[in-house]
Formats: sequence, structure tokens, C-alpha cells
Amino acid sequence: MYGKNITETQIGKTTYIVTSECSSTASETLEKKLERLILRHVSDTESYQDSSDNRLAMCPKQSEYGTYN
Repeated sequence: MYGKNITETQIGKTTYIVTSECSSTASETLEKKLERLILRHVSDTESYQDSSDNRLAMCPKQSEYGTYN
């Protein structure tokens, strides 16, 4: 369970090699870590918004790369 995992993916002419490894001394579950990161992101997003109506757009059908179908 705590071994290395190596994933190799090719996209176009570029090969990505990702190595992941679990810590045997980890004290946080993946779910708790993701929750903490999401909450921190939301907090950071709110701090960038000023009192005017220029709020950051949060649209589930759009990303910075285009629109989802």
C-alpha cells in the first residue's frame, strides 16, 4: 500500500511520467487533505473580491480554456 506508483502518459508527442508515493507516517486522509485545500482556495478567492460587484465568475460550464459542451 505504501509503495511507489509510476504512471506514464503520452499526450501528442509529449510523455509525462508521474511518480507518487504514500507516506507510512501520514496523519491526514486524502479526503481531509482535499477538503482543506478546497476550503483554503475558497478563502483565498473571497479575499480577492472587493466590495464592488466585480465578483469572480464561477461557472460550471466554462473554464479558462473554453466552454464545456
